[in-house]
Amino acid sequence: MTRSSSAVHSVAAAELRLADVPLRETVELVRMELPPELMEPLLERGILPGCQICPVRRSPAGDPIVMVDGTLLAIRREVAGCLCVRRAGSHAA
Repeated sequence: MTRSSSAVHSVAAAELRLADVPLRETVELVRMELPPELMEPLLERGILPGCQICPVRRSPAGDPIVMVDGTLLAIRREVAGCLCVRRAGSHAA
């Protein structure tokens, strides 16, 4: 593997989906892999790349309820699966 492909691989390995983050673990949003019509409501509620997100509980249906800037937001499991996040301390060098 070349140095650049190694760096890309390590960044990809450090990323996970919001749907896979355990409760009470704060992560940073890296990117949203959603169509604009699904992304816009999240952007309006402060879910932007670079923001800190912490899943605090799950709804009875299993959807994550997250804390963003002191506000609780419910996010559909399908949408949470499209949000790429990284754990604290996982920044690429």
